[in-house]
Amino acid sequence: MAEQKNFDILHGILPGKHFYQFYKSSDDFFYVMIPFFQAGLENKEACLWLVSEKNGLDFACATAEAMIPGFSSYVSTGQFQISSAEEWYLTNGSFDEAKAIQNVEEHLAKIQKQGFGRLRGAGDGGFVSRKDWPLVEVYEKKISLWIKANSIVCLCAYPILECTPSQTRGILGCHEDVLVGKI
Repeated sequence: MAEQKNFDILHGILPGKHFYQFYKSSDDFFYVMIPFFQAGLENKEACLWLVSEKNGLDFACATAEAMIPGFSSYVSTGQFQISSAEEWYLTNGSFDEAKAIQNVEEHLAKIQKQGFGRLRGAGDGGFVSRKDWPLVEVYEKKISLWIKANSIVCLCAYPILECTPSQTRGILGCHEDVLVGKI
């Protein structure tokens, strides 16, 4: 447990902070996500992981199962939920800000009723299409305020090799800090 608390201290993870991660591969993605969530679980936080088809929901579940001790019990008690980013954020294949906000507000209410003090969440932006990018950037700015107001810890991951320079600047402008994996 001390190792996981050290993860939060090392990375400056505090309630109300909105982080980003750029990844080049699934290995990069999981290198940051697994310890991020393991620390949250050890801290008794409810964890929500929205995984894109790019990284694979089944693969994410299998990876978490293999790397996080007691993972299945966290899932069965509702402390950890892994869901499809596409199902969470999209309607008819397009980004739906209202749906995304409603989903996260409902999830927060649910975990609070279950007695969890805090939500730690991560969303994988591998699903974002070029046409939806401006909508996602507006959403990221709005959700940052919501994250602060609700003392959430949030990490947004984006496939850097698919981001334009403009999109990269947008991501940097919408998040407070970075969690870095392998360089």
